[in-house]
Amino acid sequence: MSNWVDITNVSKNTSIFSNKSFEEKSSLGKDDFLRILTTQLSHQDPSSPLQDKDFIAQMATFSSLEQMTNLNKAFEKFANQQMSQFSGSIGKEISWTLEGVSSTGVVDGVSVQNGNYFYMVGNEKVPVDSVIEIKRISSEDK
Repeated sequence: MSNWVDITNVSKNTSIFSNKSFEEKSSLGKDDFLRILTTQLSHQDPSSPLQDKDFIAQMATFSSLEQMTNLNKAFEKFANQQMSQFSGSIGKEISWTLEGVSSTGVVDGVSVQNGNYFYMVGNEKVPVDSVIEIKRISSEDK
């Protein structure tokens, strides 16, 4: 007899069966994992309990899931800090070089695409890596 519990037998009140979007339903979080593990333990066959190695492997999986969740939160925080840092250049004049051509303009906004940050200068996206100078616009320059 198997020691594993089919998650379709888990109570319908758990968060994986709530009124969430498809994307939210298709991924299990650490709370869902822990709920499934405790359900599995409470429904195991007393004559054939979960082996220690199986329990340790599941707890290691839970620990890994928790660490990945924490790492993801840290990356999100870092990305927000990056955006804040680059947004400080809005309204400032930048100089950049792309493909050997130097240009200058005033930053209108900041954009991120596929993890790459860009300054918006008019209709042009300027990669932040190509910027060679940022300067504050003085009242004399306006």
